[in-house]
Amino acid sequence: MIEKYRDVLIIHEGDVVYAVSCDSTGAIGEKENDVLKVDAEVVGRAAIKVALSELLCIGAWPIVISDTLSNEMNPTGIKIIDGIKKELMENKIYDVALTGSTEENFPSTMTGVGVTAIGKAAKEDLKVRKARAGMEVGLIGYPRVGQEVLRFNDILSLKDYVKIFRCSEIVEAIPVGSRGIKYELDVLKFTSRLNLLREYDNEIDDEKSGGPSTCCIVVYNREDRLKIEKLVDKPFIHLGRLIRGE
Repeated sequence: MIEKYRDVLIIHEGDVVYAVSCDSTGAIGEKENDVLKVDAEVVGRAAIKVALSELLCIGAWPIVISDTLSNEMNPTGIKIIDGIKKELMENKIYDVALTGSTEENFPSTMTGVGVTAIGKAAKEDLKVRKARAGMEVGLIGYPRVGQEVLRFNDILSLKDYVKIFRCSEIVEAIPVGSRGIKYELDVLKFTSRLNLLREYDNEIDDEKSGGPSTCCIVVYNREDRLKIEKLVDKPFIHLGRLIRGE
């Protein structure tokens, strides 16, 4: 059986599940027509973080990564792939099969990257549809996009997402990307069939883009809040509590 859960495809094979996630990045890099100028290695790091954050948040550990680059191998592709490899090694994500493709037929003036990641998990370990009425909802990190990602240190790293993956007290986790916090909260309400009793004010713009998974919505039991708050060295905002609908 294959099901789509948020932005992830989940393939059920008995007691084992495989999860497939992806991400794309365009106009960010070192090329002439890139809008945001950053080192190509940084592009590789950011692209792999987004794809892997989706897997880690549902409890799947990466086993395969495919990078599809709309640029030449040398020098752009080499830098991007080097960024991917460094990000994996620095976060002790070993034994991952890496494959990909580059564009060698035509010159490119803008950076384009696609990443697909496949993860594996025991069915019982999936952090999917585990939210229950009475559980609390919080936000780790802060939504940032564009140049903000390079300037602020309150955004989640891949290391932080590995910690979220390993934290058994987090029953569900949703990385926030370009559609913003409010959209992802609506997804949580839909998948859980619960409502959110909102307990946050204007301290955060819940419609702002979260860029490359710069923050993450987490669901947990009330008694575990202190541990969740201290899980990583990034801001924590209490968003509310899940309740049954009227």
